[in-house]
Amino acid sequence: MTQRILHFAMVITLLWSCAPQAETKITVAPQQTLPPLEIRTRADWGWVPLTDTIPTHEIKYITIHHGGEDFPEDKDVIKYLIGLQAWSRSDKNWIDNPYHYMIDLKGNIYEARPIEYPGDTNTDYDVRGHALICVMGNYENQILSETQFEQLARLTAYLADKYSVSNDLIKSHKDYTETLCPGADLYRYLEDGSLLKRVAELRKP
Repeated sequence: MTQRILHFAMVITLLWSCAPQAETKITVAPQQTLPPLEIRTRADWGWVPLTDTIPTHEIKYITIHHGGEDFPEDKDVIKYLIGLQAWSRSDKNWIDNPYHYMIDLKGNIYEARPIEYPGDTNTDYDVRGHALICVMGNYENQILSETQFEQLARLTAYLADKYSVSNDLIKSHKDYTETLCPGADLYRYLEDGSLLKRVAELRKP
């Protein structure tokens, strides 16, 4: 009798082990914190210190631009930044690169003009009080990548928190004057609210 019970138990165990098992679901907890925002300093790319200054300002707005010229993937970003600084000073008689921060095609962020000095523009809006962010490239022709979008949102959120800029004062160049800047493909993220929505998610509570 005992042998029959043992035999029966073995058969049941074998049948159970061969039966299809319920699928195991792995739940991955969402990432609660993002890595620190990495910004490449002026010293990292060979910025030449200022030889002239202008009156300083206090940041009240954040304004998004594009470079306005096509930027191929194999273009040397460092040479571009150095060239832009030299051109800004020699040809435009500006004190420096016109923007405070620049973002390349890979989403790398670079410091440019020291933010305590107002930027420059070829159009007629008053840039005093504006933190100028430029995404390298021409977004009338080029497509903003997901990485660029995220880095733009993160940098904007960082600056908005640092300088207490409300979301309704985060705009683009074309919101202040007649221009195509920052290009149709970049501007659509401001127009549909998705960039500001992401910025709001990233800002400190």
